[in-house]
Amino acid sequence: MSDSKTEGPRPANSTDAAARAAARRNKLVLVVEDDEKTRRLLGYVVKKGGYRVALAEDGRKAAAVLKKARPDLILLDIRMPRMDGFKLLELLARFKTAASIPVVMLTASDSPLDLDRALRMGVQDYLVKPISPKALLLKARAIIG
Repeated sequence: MSDSKTEGPRPANSTDAAARAAARRNKLVLVVEDDEKTRRLLGYVVKKGGYRVALAEDGRKAAAVLKKARPDLILLDIRMPRMDGFKLLELLARFKTAASIPVVMLTASDSPLDLDRALRMGVQDYLVKPISPKALLLKARAIIG
């Protein structure tokens, strides 16, 4: 006979958490950032958050990644050499499958003009650096799980 005081509803079990973690491991986040130190740090944070990561140093490199893989989320800087974030957004908009990829601008620019332009171009969110790793992962989880 079991004691009803020791049994009862279980708290959210580790099986649920394990299933969510496994689902994240199948999701790819593309980090597009020209500053190498920042790019590596963002990649590390995203990977520690349980996601797969692809890194690109500018819009052209990101376009090359997009030819091989379809990320579930793109973290995109604005100011980069060769092809900036806005030009990459224009390129993404031309292709149906790429246009549906959620994009979060992650930039040092707090310009209202840049914010307005990014939102008009369909980005999911606009975050100004620096951002805490926890806040970044919460944003990613809110968007792609």
